[in-house]
Amino acid sequence: MRKPSGIVAERGFSLIEMLVALVIMSLSLGVLYQAATAAVRNVAVASEYTQATMLAESILAENSFVVAQQVSLSGAFKDYVWELSSWPVPPADVGSGKAAPEEALPVLGVPLQFLQVRVFWAGRSDEREVELLTIVPLRELRP
Repeated sequence: MRKPSGIVAERGFSLIEMLVALVIMSLSLGVLYQAATAAVRNVAVASEYTQATMLAESILAENSFVVAQQVSLSGAFKDYVWELSSWPVPPADVGSGKAAPEEALPVLGVPLQFLQVRVFWAGRSDEREVELLTIVPLRELRP
């Protein structure tokens, strides 16, 4: 058997095709890297919000009632600064939605207070904040 005379061209990838493939692959990897970085940053921010919310909830749990009107407290825990404040809940006339007289106290004659907790911390570019609000009874301390 004789081989045909002439040059047999073997088909492969040219240098330009390889360069184009490498450029496409590098662009794709760059986009994936940016997406992964953004996902990690979002997880960190979500973790900060979770910790701040847990701190605010624990402060509210510690203060299930207040002993004075218009309480104002503040403090810090790790990277978080918190503020606690209260103010009276105005008694409302259920039928009309207007404020009722002072003697019409809600819930079995127990005056109520709004209780607000605000937690602050430094974010990457600006200050972040979580705020929780609830209503608690006003009680007197008995010896």
